[in-house]
Amino acid sequence: MSRRGGLRAGLTGAVTTTATLAALLAYAPAEAEELYGLVIGINDYNDEVGDLEGAVNDANLIAAALHEIGARDVTVLRDREATKTAIEATWFRLLATAQAGDTIVFTYAGHGAQEPERPGRKGEEDGKNENFILAGYAPEGPATRERIVDDEINTWLQAADRKGIEVVFVADSCHSGTMFRTAGSAQVRYRTGRFVDPDLSADLLDLPPPAAARIKESEFTSVTFIAATQDGMLTPELVIDGRSHGALSVSFSRAIRGAADRNDDGRLTQQELLSYLVPTVQAEAENQQIPGVFPLRPEQRPIMRAGPPRNGPEPIDPPPVDPPPVDPPPPIRDPSSVGLYVVGATAEVGVAGIEVVASEADADLIWNPGAGTVDHRIGGRVADSVTQSDIAAVLSKWAALSFIKARAAIDPVALSVPSGNRTYRRGDVIEFAMDGAAKPYLTLFNLPPNGRVELFIPANAAETSADWRGRRLAERLQVTRPPFGAEHMVAILTDQPAVALHQALRAMPTAETAGGLSAALRELLAETPFQAGVTSIYTSSGP
Repeated sequence: MSRRGGLRAGLTGAVTTTATLAALLAYAPAEAEELYGLVIGINDYNDEVGDLEGAVNDANLIAAALHEIGARDVTVLRDREATKTAIEATWFRLLATAQAGDTIVFTYAGHGAQEPERPGRKGEEDGKNENFILAGYAPEGPATRERIVDDEINTWLQAADRKGIEVVFVADSCHSGTMFRTAGSAQVRYRTGRFVDPDLSADLLDLPPPAAARIKESEFTSVTFIAATQDGMLTPELVIDGRSHGALSVSFSRAIRGAADRNDDGRLTQQELLSYLVPTVQAEAENQQIPGVFPLRPEQRPIMRAGPPRNGPEPIDPPPVDPPPVDPPPPIRDPSSVGLYVVGATAEVGVAGIEVVASEADADLIWNPGAGTVDHRIGGRVADSVTQSDIAAVLSKWAALSFIKARAAIDPVALSVPSGNRTYRRGDVIEFAMDGAAKPYLTLFNLPPNGRVELFIPANAAETSADWRGRRLAERLQVTRPPFGAEHMVAILTDQPAVALHQALRAMPTAETAGGLSAALRELLAETPFQAGVTSIYTSSGP
């Protein structure tokens, strides 16, 4: 990609300031309240739909995080433990125990679905209720009760809201939709269930009165919904840290451990969660998934506690009442590596950070030497016309991205594509933006499909010493020439100008010179605190 002509002269006018950080720092947090958790993860379903692999991992991860930050009571329900009776009983027990000002974190990882709304309720514009499918669900008989319909959840949350209890409801599932782009592999598990709808005339689920269907999220004053993705989109399972997971659950567990606590006050606001979850989930899912926090309120009010401040002493919390979660299963592969599946061949690629795996389902990347293609299992086609001599640079790029994404999970900066998450064609102009810089000195570069490096900022001494804290970067880029596939914009912000990094990146303008990118980043940034962001832009030569 190239930067649009005349843009650099107008860059100052494209930068705006924000008062968000100042507002966060000005807030005086209240004393810590009690924290409770109801955590659900379901992999094992009846025959109506395929099982999942990562939902129980998600539940264990979130439960462990809640214990670590001093939750008083955490109940974890996995697979067949997660019956409707057990979930209801746990929720109302926590509701009876919690007091005004306390927080209940209620998380669900598993299949979501839709079903026809019952006649006369008229709460949904599309005539469909969203639901969460439990392990024992069947469309007939007593097992029709084994689902939770959104009308029910509305009344549960309304009871907490009226008592003044904060609720953070995390749904790592989806109810319908498609991906932005066709995924690069058919072996992807999505968290939307293709279940047979219940026979409503014989449905044994006892729904609340019809008024519950008309409760709107905006009516709640102390409930925060966190959705895995936007309406109409799918939620895929990925391999993260060597295990199958949902990206939202992993990011949420990191967020509450303290990664999202921008002002290190031991508390989290909606804005802090949103600022952390969106860039980290999008980076993990190659922009195929965009989480949401709603209803988003303007006030900077803490909604739950967070883990130890990143720059301060660890708080003293009481030990957890419940036993810790079960030990996690062994990782599918090295948690720090990128999994590569080679189609129709065995291969030793010899690139640090790349691990060849035996199953396409366990891979991040799929290389087909015969076709000369590399696909991301979730993201789609990332490189075309790849030869044996090109593959080292392509894989080095992805190993470098893995390193940057891991560091972005600690301290992210938000990168976005306001012109839309779509496949861009030759000649198209892409709008790109960066927000949330907390460190001053910016290194901004693009990694085209073939792995070479395009250093955009700094381009001169003035940009090397520019201070980006509290400023917004707005750029316009144009798709001008091959190679086409996945471009990745990377932002790194440091406390001092990263002169050695700039020199290394300028020395990698071609695929032939960029094979050492991953090693260079790890060496130059290993001991350097930095803020990082990654966003993908997919391009094509097609019409």
